[in-house]
Amino acid sequence: MTIQPIEFSDALSSILEEYGHEIQEDVNKAVLKTGEKALKTVRQKSPTRKSKRYRKGWTMKKGKTGVGGRNVSVTIYNRKMGSFTHVIEKGHQKPTGGRTAARPHIQPAYEEAERTLEREVQAAIEEAGT
Repeated sequence: MTIQPIEFSDALSSILEEYGHEIQEDVNKAVLKTGEKALKTVRQKSPTRKSKRYRKGWTMKKGKTGVGGRNVSVTIYNRKMGSFTHVIEKGHQKPTGGRTAARPHIQPAYEEAERTLEREVQAAIEEAGT
C-alpha cells in the first residue's frame, strides 16, 4: 500500500483512531471482568451472621463515562446495609467500652482488583499493538 504525502495525515489519523477504539473496547471488557471478580471477592470475604444479609447485599452497578459514554465504569456497593460498611471494615467503639475488631474485606478486594485491572489493561495495549 502506498500513500501519497498529501494523504499521510488522513491515513495516520485513521490508523490511530482504529487503534484507540480497539484498546478502548478491550479496556471496557477488562473493567467489567475485573468488577465481577471484585464483587465475588468482597462477597466471599464479607463477615456474616445468621441472616447473611450483609454478605448478600453486595451488588455491582455498571455505568458509562467519558465523551459520548464510551468508557465503562463499575461501582460495587452494599444495597442492603451500605451505611455499615465502614463500621465493619474499620471497627468501632462499643457503647460499653472497648472496640470491635476491624474486619477488612473491602480494601483487600479493591487492591486485588486494582492490580488485576492494571495487568489486563497492559495486556490489552500490548495486544492491540500487534
